Amino acid sequence: MDSKEILDFIYRKRDSKPKLGLERIKKLLEYLDNPQDKLKIIHIAGTNGKGSTTTMIANILKLSGYKVGKFISPFIVDFCERIQINDEYIKNEEIKRIIENIKDIINKMEQEGDAPSSFEIITAIAFVYYFENNCDYVCLEVGMGGRFDATNVVKNTLVSVITLIDYDHMNFLGNTLEEISFEKCGIIKENSNVISYPLQDNSSKIMIEAMCKIRNCKLVIPNIYNLKILSDNKGTFKYSFIYNDIKYDLSLVGKYQIYNALTAIECANVLNKIGIKIDVKNIVQGINTAMIPARLEILKTNPLIIIDGSHNISGATTVKNFIENQNIKHSIGIIGMIKGKQHESFLKIVAPLFERIIVVPVFKSGGYTKEVDEHINIFNIVKKFNTNVNICENYEDAYKLAKSYKEIKCIFVTGSLYLASEFRSLLLD
Repeated sequence: MDSKEILDFIYRKRDSKPKLGLERIKKLLEYLDNPQDKLKIIHIAGTNGKGSTTTMIANILKLSGYKVGKFISPFIVDFCERIQINDEYIKNEEIKRIIENIKDIINKMEQEGDAPSSFEIITAIAFVYYFENNCDYVCLEVGMGGRFDATNVVKNTLVSVITLIDYDHMNFLGNTLEEISFEKCGIIKENSNVISYPLQDNSSKIMIEAMCKIRNCKLVIPNIYNLKILSDNKGTFKYSFIYNDIKYDLSLVGKYQIYNALTAIECANVLNKIGIKIDVKNIVQGINTAMIPARLEILKTNPLIIIDGSHNISGATTVKNFIENQNIKHSIGIIGMIKGKQHESFLKIVAPLFERIIVVPVFKSGGYTKEVDEHINIFNIVKKFNTNVNICENYEDAYKLAKSYKEIKCIFVTGSLYLASEFRSLLLD
């Protein structure tokens, strides 16, 4: 079973659409003797910044000498990226071995009309892998929402982390920030520790505080009055800052990463207080060296090529602030979005930022499914906000067209993590 056959088993032979509820994942894990109950979990939910915050926390723990599992979603370059231990991806052979051990269980559940979703299968594989490899801690990123997400089957949560909450997946999570926040707060366990992103919308902040009170949890929110932003290092697009009298130099690009870093720092401080030894030097190094692809990632400098997986209003605002703060001129946007997102709201902010735009289709799950004709819908929306717009049917043609405009100094790819992933592979190849 090679990587294509693995993806074929996980994605093509079953419904890969979100299935809310924990019944299937609980049933699957019971067959496997509940490996998740034998793991120590740092659970991360939110709308934006989950991947970056998860990576920072995992990096801090790894540098502190621990064996750390990291579960992220979706993958950017390689499916195996989703399941890592100390930054090493799970091998295809390991996935194959685990699938061989559980496929009879999955087939039995399918015959009983209770087939697990793709994400539930991936989550189960991760729990088995982390348990078999005796991970000290697992940094577990939620797939969607929180309350009914497959990852929320875990019990031994050391810390629950809530990153920035914004509008996304509203057909599943609700139409207001209060409703969405309630779903995200579903990961909060009784008598546990909770860390919240410092700049939440007030309605989200109220919900987080209320859920912590109901579940008798200690809530920590980074104190931004103890933050001093030193520079935005325009030559590198990176920021330095001082927090609680300690200096940090981010490798991750974008001002918003400062606040993700504060969230990760406070998580490390709480872990330290509950008995997990973490030195300040490891926190600083963990923050400074954390890297994650497709988050305002600069791939080339001449011309400047940036890829970013932003796909909602908050992400659009991040892109806008970045372009304006860095005074990026003569830019072309390559944009693609999947169904179910806030297309018009996102494009209203992003489309006017570019001199020209090229719209492309988005291929999901490593090229397995194409959002049929969705790019035509995106093209028509973009025209409302920017009349210099073209459409291409594939990424190679879009890149060639973008480069053909000699006046263009920057190519900016955005609108979807799936799109950023595919373009990243294309450009690095």
